[in-house]
This record gives sequence, C-alpha cells and structure tokens, in this order.
Amino acid sequence: MVRKGNKSRRERHVLNRQWRLRMAPAQGLSPENFVMSTEELSDERPAPGKLLIRNRLFLCTPAQRGWMNAKRSAHSPAIMPGDPIIAFAGGTIMRSAHPAFPAGADVRYFGHWSDYQIVDPSVTEVELIEPGLSLFEGVAVYTLNMITAYAGLVFVGQPMAGETLVVSGAAGSTGSAALQIGHILGLRTIGIAGGADKCAMLRDEYGADAVIDYKTEDVAVRLGELCPDGINIFYDNVGGAMLQAAVDNIARHGRIILCGQIAGYDAGNPAPGPRDMMQLVYGSVRMQGFISTDYRDRYEEIREHLRQWVEKGELRHREDVRQGFEQLPEIYESLFSGSNRGTLVAVTDPSLALNNQFSEKKVFE
Repeated sequence: MVRKGNKSRRERHVLNRQWRLRMAPAQGLSPENFVMSTEELSDERPAPGKLLIRNRLFLCTPAQRGWMNAKRSAHSPAIMPGDPIIAFAGGTIMRSAHPAFPAGADVRYFGHWSDYQIVDPSVTEVELIEPGLSLFEGVAVYTLNMITAYAGLVFVGQPMAGETLVVSGAAGSTGSAALQIGHILGLRTIGIAGGADKCAMLRDEYGADAVIDYKTEDVAVRLGELCPDGINIFYDNVGGAMLQAAVDNIARHGRIILCGQIAGYDAGNPAPGPRDMMQLVYGSVRMQGFISTDYRDRYEEIREHLRQWVEKGELRHREDVRQGFEQLPEIYESLFSGSNRGTLVAVTDPSLALNNQFSEKKVFE
C-alpha cells in the first residue's frame, strides 16, 4: 500500500493500480495489449450498501481471452479497449457499509485487475468465503473452474456409469477436474492434451483410462480406435478441429458439452462449428453450451461434493501460483504459451504468501 503524503485522516488517499485493455488482440496475446494506470483512491468510507475490497489474488482463465474480442451483448461479458480487465478475484473487505458483509471478511467475486475496488453487492455478486476455508482455498482450490467442470459434466452431460467421456484441453484447470469427476462417477475417461508431460500427468495423477497427444497423434483416428462404440459424452474446451473429430466419432444419443473454444481465441476469427450438422440430427445428439452461473443456485451443493472428494483424495487439484501485480499480463499470457500447470493463480498481495497475514490492514483502521 502506498500512502500519499502526510495528510489528515479526512484528506488521506491511497494509490490504486489498475490494468486495462489497451487494444484488442488481433492474433496472439502479448503484454502490449495491456496498459497499467495509477489513480488516487479516497480513504473515505464507501457509500451506504457498498464495500471497499482489497484484491489479493486473481484466477487466470481462458474465458477472459474471449471477452477481449467479444462484442457487448446480453449473453457474454466484453472487455473493450480502455476497459479494466475483468477477472474472478479474491479479496478482503477493508471497509463495509453493508450489514451482510463485515469488514475483515474474505470474499470472492468478479472484479477487475486492480488493487482496490468499490463494490455494490446489489449489482455485483459477492460471496463470503466459507468458514474453515482460507481465501486461497475458497478462490483457487474450490474454484470457479471446478464448479464449471462439475456443472457441465453432471447437469449438462447427465452421465451414466460405464459411459465413455472424452475431455479436450484435459490438462487445464477445468478439463482436469471434469476428467477426474467423470472417473469418480464411474465413466471411462479419455483426455486430450498436448505433449508427453501433460499426457503422463493425465494418466498418473488424474487417472485417465487413455490419453491422446494432439501434438503427435491424429485425434480423429485415435478417437476411432479408442471409442469403437462412439463417444457418449464429449466435454469440449477447445472447439474447432477437436470438436469436429469428436462429432465424427460421437455415439447415438451422445452429449456434447460446450465449455470453451480456446482454438479460436488467438486465431482472429471464432472457431468453426461442425461441418455437417445432420450428423447430430441422425444421431439424436445433443450439443449444449453453458456457463457456470446458470447453476448459481446450486453452488453450495456443488462445493460440498467437491470438498468431500478432495478430502477423500479422490479429486486432486494442482495450482500454478505466480506473484506480482505488475506481472499480471505476463502471468496471464502463460495460459496460452502452454507453460502453466494446473489452475493459474496470480497473487498480487505479497503478504498473502506470508501465512496469509495482511500487514496493510491498518491503513483502513
């Protein structure tokens, strides 16, 4: 925290850094697409019903990349040039003017890449971290990505034990969770990932029954070999050619879960859909997109299942934790370079790594 000058309590201000989108990525993402600004944030109490939150960590997700090229619509967030970067954030309430959210409580919400944020819970959904969980556990372990994996597979995919599940982007945070949840529910699981190390991780850590390395193998051919009776459920995080390969090998009454389209994020154009939709018609195949907030009213139920599986050792979660507010663009870019392993978390409060002690809380006392 940087305190400006030696002003009286009523005049005191702090500096708030914020990352914005400088220009939409034309092709590949680079740090030049972002710009950081610094402004004074008044130390006065927030208006009635509002909160002052100190952001301490952010999830880095492929969805943010899609928002940078999205048009404003009722269906999807959009980050336009000049807008702050939207991210799933974890933070601590520094000051509260809302009776349901006490100062000092840890929360998660969709915020911005900024040090601080004034939030109105009647406009932006803010969740208190559950008792017994640290801020890191509440945001980075029992994460939005795990909830997305569960909701997509269970509510959209409607799995039945013995069916075959194929997951694209299976080494990512959401994909690896979907693969493991499928295994827990008694499905035969096949993960698609890029590179020998990631494929070994799917087998050895996450219990995949089979893996496909898209960098060295023909995905469509391998799916035909591994799924002679067809794919019952395809959990798609990639789109494009990967989705087409799955459609070509889908079983009758198969279900295709559309979670992400990472193949199109850096291509400059949306990833194409299947070439022949009549394959879906003749096969009575259901293809459905979703977002996790479709199932917001079931979050408590979902998190309870996840916690039970984690505590039993049935569901593993790997976090790739990196530090530094000024490094946020470089940290985020690693999602697309393939260098991250597990859920990518950017910790921007240095004290969070020191036994979760927040040394700057006194500034707002």
